[in-house]
Amino acid sequence: MRNRKISLILTILALPSLVWGVIADARQDGKSAESSFFYRFENKRFFIPLIEIDLSAAGTGEVRFKRGEADEIIDRKLTVLPTTASRIRQLYDVTKFISSTAEYQDKKDFSHLGWVTLGARDGGRERKTKFNYTQNLEIKELSDIFRALATQEIDLLDIENARQYQPLDLPHLLDTLENDLGLGRIAEPQQMLATLKDISGDDSQPLIARNHASRMMAAIKNGKFKSPVGK
Repeated sequence: MRNRKISLILTILALPSLVWGVIADARQDGKSAESSFFYRFENKRFFIPLIEIDLSAAGTGEVRFKRGEADEIIDRKLTVLPTTASRIRQLYDVTKFISSTAEYQDKKDFSHLGWVTLGARDGGRERKTKFNYTQNLEIKELSDIFRALATQEIDLLDIENARQYQPLDLPHLLDTLENDLGLGRIAEPQQMLATLKDISGDDSQPLIARNHASRMMAAIKNGKFKSPVGK
Protein backbone atom coordinates (compact mmCIF):
# COMPACT_ATOMS: atom_id res chain seq x y z
CA MET A 1 0.00 0.00 0.00
CA ARG A 2 2.82 2.34 0.93
CA ASN A 3 4.53 1.64 -2.43
CA ARG A 4 1.32 2.51 -4.30
CA LYS A 5 1.11 5.86 -2.52
CA ILE A 6 4.71 6.64 -3.39
CA SER A 7 4.10 5.74 -7.05
CA LEU A 8 1.02 7.96 -7.12
CA ILE A 9 2.92 10.88 -5.62
CA LEU A 10 5.76 10.47 -8.14
CA THR A 11 3.25 10.37 -11.02
CA ILE A 12 1.58 13.57 -9.84
CA LEU A 13 4.95 15.30 -9.48
CA ALA A 14 5.88 14.22 -13.02
CA LEU A 15 2.66 15.48 -14.61
CA PRO A 16 3.79 19.11 -15.15
CA SER A 17 6.87 18.02 -17.09
CA LEU A 18 4.84 15.52 -19.12
CA VAL A 19 2.28 18.17 -20.00
CA TRP A 20 5.04 20.62 -20.87
CA GLY A 21 6.61 18.00 -23.11
CA VAL A 22 3.34 17.54 -25.01
CA ILE A 23 3.01 21.32 -25.40
CA ALA A 24 6.61 21.60 -26.59
CA ASP A 25 6.06 18.84 -29.15
CA ALA A 26 2.91 20.58 -30.38
CA ARG A 27 4.80 23.84 -30.71
CA GLN A 28 7.56 22.08 -32.61
CA ASP A 29 5.02 20.50 -34.98
CA GLY A 30 3.45 23.92 -35.54
CA LYS A 31 6.85 25.44 -36.15
CA SER A 32 7.65 22.75 -38.71
CA ALA A 33 4.32 23.31 -40.42
CA GLU A 34 5.09 27.02 -40.78
CA SER A 35 8.55 26.46 -42.25
CA SER A 36 9.05 26.86 -45.99
CA PHE A 37 11.91 27.08 -48.45
CA PHE A 38 12.56 29.05 -51.62
CA TYR A 39 14.81 28.70 -54.67
CA ARG A 40 15.33 30.94 -57.69
CA PHE A 41 17.64 30.60 -60.68
CA GLU A 42 18.12 33.51 -63.09
CA ASN A 43 20.09 33.87 -66.30
CA LYS A 44 18.58 35.89 -69.15
CA ARG A 45 20.93 34.28 -71.67
CA PHE A 46 19.67 30.75 -71.03
CA PHE A 47 16.76 29.09 -72.85
CA ILE A 48 15.15 28.68 -69.44
CA PRO A 49 15.99 32.09 -67.96
CA LEU A 50 13.98 31.77 -64.75
CA ILE A 51 13.16 28.97 -62.33
CA GLU A 52 11.43 29.37 -58.97
CA ILE A 53 10.48 26.77 -56.38
CA ASP A 54 8.39 27.24 -53.26
CA LEU A 55 8.46 24.22 -50.96
CA SER A 56 6.91 23.56 -47.57
CA ALA A 57 8.80 21.67 -44.87
CA ALA A 58 6.40 18.79 -45.53
CA GLY A 59 7.58 18.57 -49.15
CA THR A 60 4.70 20.13 -51.11
CA GLY A 61 4.92 23.21 -53.25
CA GLU A 62 5.19 24.60 -56.75
CA VAL A 63 7.71 24.98 -59.57
CA ARG A 64 7.53 28.00 -61.89
CA PHE A 65 9.68 28.69 -64.91
CA LYS A 66 9.95 30.63 -68.17
CA ARG A 67 11.02 29.38 -71.57
CA GLY A 68 12.74 31.22 -74.38
CA GLU A 69 11.71 34.82 -74.85
CA ALA A 70 8.11 34.26 -73.79
CA ASP A 71 6.85 36.10 -70.72
CA GLU A 72 4.49 33.26 -69.82
CA ILE A 73 5.11 31.62 -66.45
CA ILE A 74 4.65 27.85 -66.55
CA ASP A 75 3.82 26.34 -63.16
CA ARG A 76 3.50 22.82 -61.80
CA LYS A 77 2.50 21.45 -58.44
CA LEU A 78 5.35 19.69 -56.68
CA THR A 79 5.39 16.88 -54.12
CA VAL A 80 8.82 15.56 -53.25
CA LEU A 81 9.65 12.24 -51.64
CA PRO A 82 9.93 12.15 -47.82
CA THR A 83 13.66 11.46 -48.08
CA THR A 84 14.13 14.53 -50.26
CA ALA A 85 12.11 16.78 -47.95
CA SER A 86 14.08 15.43 -44.97
CA ARG A 87 17.43 16.10 -46.65
CA ILE A 88 16.44 19.66 -47.56
CA ARG A 89 15.35 20.37 -43.98
CA GLN A 90 18.56 18.81 -42.69
CA LEU A 91 20.76 20.99 -44.90
CA TYR A 92 18.97 24.16 -43.83
CA ASP A 93 19.35 23.09 -40.19
CA VAL A 94 23.02 22.13 -40.45
CA THR A 95 23.93 25.48 -42.01
CA LYS A 96 21.74 27.35 -39.45
CA PHE A 97 20.58 29.19 -42.56
CA ILE A 98 18.03 31.57 -41.05
CA SER A 99 20.12 32.69 -38.09
CA SER A 100 23.42 32.75 -40.00
CA THR A 101 24.91 35.91 -41.50
CA ALA A 102 27.33 33.96 -43.69
CA GLU A 103 27.87 35.10 -47.27
CA TYR A 104 28.07 32.09 -49.55
CA GLN A 105 29.37 33.84 -52.66
CA ASP A 106 32.95 32.77 -53.39
CA LYS A 107 35.64 35.16 -54.61
CA LYS A 108 35.34 33.48 -58.00
CA ASP A 109 32.68 35.05 -60.18
CA PHE A 110 30.62 32.72 -62.36
CA SER A 111 27.75 35.12 -62.96
CA HIS A 112 27.75 34.18 -66.65
CA LEU A 113 26.30 30.82 -65.50
CA GLY A 114 23.45 32.49 -63.63
CA TRP A 115 22.48 33.57 -60.13
CA VAL A 116 20.94 31.37 -57.44
CA THR A 117 18.81 32.68 -54.58
CA LEU A 118 18.09 30.43 -51.61
CA GLY A 119 15.55 31.38 -48.98
CA ALA A 120 13.82 30.04 -45.89
CA ARG A 121 10.97 31.15 -43.65
CA ASP A 122 10.36 29.87 -40.13
CA GLY A 123 7.54 31.54 -38.26
CA GLY A 124 8.33 35.24 -38.23
CA ARG A 125 11.93 34.78 -39.33
CA GLU A 126 12.99 34.88 -42.97
CA ARG A 127 16.24 35.04 -44.90
CA LYS A 128 17.33 35.03 -48.54
CA THR A 129 20.83 34.98 -49.95
CA LYS A 130 22.15 35.19 -53.51
CA PHE A 131 25.26 33.73 -55.13
CA ASN A 132 26.60 32.45 -58.44
CA TYR A 133 29.33 30.18 -57.08
CA THR A 134 29.95 28.77 -53.61
CA GLN A 135 32.38 26.38 -51.99
CA ASN A 136 30.05 25.72 -49.06
CA LEU A 137 29.21 22.04 -49.65
CA GLU A 138 25.83 22.07 -47.88
CA ILE A 139 24.64 25.19 -49.68
CA LYS A 140 25.85 23.79 -53.00
CA GLU A 141 23.97 20.56 -52.35
CA LEU A 142 20.80 22.52 -51.57
CA SER A 143 21.15 24.43 -54.82
CA ASP A 144 21.82 21.22 -56.78
CA ILE A 145 18.78 19.49 -55.26
CA PHE A 146 16.42 22.34 -56.10
CA ARG A 147 17.77 22.63 -59.63
CA ALA A 148 17.41 18.87 -60.09
CA LEU A 149 13.81 19.02 -58.86
CA ALA A 150 13.10 21.69 -61.47
CA THR A 151 14.78 19.66 -64.24
CA GLN A 152 12.76 16.64 -63.16
CA GLU A 153 9.46 18.50 -63.44
CA ILE A 154 10.37 20.16 -66.74
CA ASP A 155 11.33 16.81 -68.30
CA LEU A 156 8.09 15.25 -67.06
CA LEU A 157 6.03 18.12 -68.45
CA ASP A 158 7.66 17.82 -71.86
CA ILE A 159 7.09 14.07 -71.92
CA GLU A 160 3.45 14.45 -70.89
CA ASN A 161 2.83 17.01 -73.64
CA ALA A 162 4.56 14.87 -76.26
CA ARG A 163 2.50 11.82 -75.32
CA GLN A 164 -0.68 13.80 -75.80
CA TYR A 165 0.12 16.04 -78.75
CA GLN A 166 3.38 15.02 -80.48
CA PRO A 167 4.17 11.31 -79.99
CA LEU A 168 6.95 11.45 -82.58
CA ASP A 169 8.91 13.76 -80.24
CA LEU A 170 8.79 11.21 -77.43
CA PRO A 171 11.93 9.20 -78.36
CA HIS A 172 14.02 12.39 -78.38
CA LEU A 173 12.58 13.54 -75.04
CA LEU A 174 13.32 10.16 -73.48
CA ASP A 175 16.91 10.55 -74.70
CA THR A 176 17.00 13.93 -72.93
CA LEU A 177 15.64 12.39 -69.74
CA GLU A 178 18.15 9.56 -69.82
CA ASN A 179 20.97 12.05 -70.33
CA ASP A 180 19.78 14.10 -67.35
CA LEU A 181 19.53 10.93 -65.26
CA GLY A 182 23.04 9.90 -66.26
CA LEU A 183 24.45 13.30 -65.30
CA GLY A 184 22.70 13.29 -61.91
CA ARG A 185 20.41 16.15 -62.88
CA ILE A 186 17.23 14.41 -61.72
CA ALA A 187 16.56 14.67 -57.98
CA GLU A 188 14.30 11.63 -57.67
CA PRO A 189 14.78 9.04 -60.43
CA GLN A 190 12.13 6.79 -58.85
CA GLN A 191 9.53 9.51 -59.45
CA MET A 192 9.93 8.75 -63.16
CA LEU A 193 8.85 5.13 -62.87
CA ALA A 194 5.08 5.68 -63.10
CA THR A 195 5.37 7.74 -66.30
CA LEU A 196 7.84 5.32 -67.86
CA LYS A 197 5.58 2.38 -67.01
CA ASP A 198 2.64 4.11 -68.69
CA ILE A 199 4.70 4.74 -71.82
CA SER A 200 6.04 1.19 -72.01
CA GLY A 201 2.50 -0.21 -71.98
CA ASP A 202 0.89 2.37 -74.28
CA ASP A 203 0.37 0.90 -77.77
CA SER A 204 -0.43 4.37 -79.15
CA GLN A 205 3.18 5.49 -78.58
CA PRO A 206 6.10 4.73 -80.94
CA LEU A 207 7.62 1.28 -80.37
CA ILE A 208 11.11 2.77 -79.98
CA ALA A 209 9.79 4.95 -77.15
CA ARG A 210 8.07 2.03 -75.43
CA ASN A 211 11.22 -0.07 -75.53
CA HIS A 212 13.35 2.84 -74.34
CA ALA A 213 10.99 3.45 -71.43
CA SER A 214 11.24 -0.20 -70.41
CA ARG A 215 15.05 -0.09 -70.42
CA MET A 216 15.09 3.11 -68.35
CA MET A 217 12.70 1.60 -65.82
CA ALA A 218 15.02 -1.35 -65.33
CA ALA A 219 18.04 0.94 -64.97
CA ILE A 220 16.31 3.08 -62.34
CA LYS A 221 15.19 0.03 -60.35
CA ASN A 222 18.76 -1.29 -60.45
CA GLY A 223 20.06 1.98 -59.00
CA LYS A 224 22.08 2.91 -62.08
CA PHE A 225 21.38 6.64 -61.83
CA LYS A 226 22.69 8.85 -59.04
CA SER A 227 20.95 11.83 -57.48
CA PRO A 228 22.17 15.04 -55.82
CA VAL A 229 20.01 14.17 -52.79
CA GLY A 230 22.36 12.99 -50.06
CA LYS A 231 25.29 12.55 -52.41
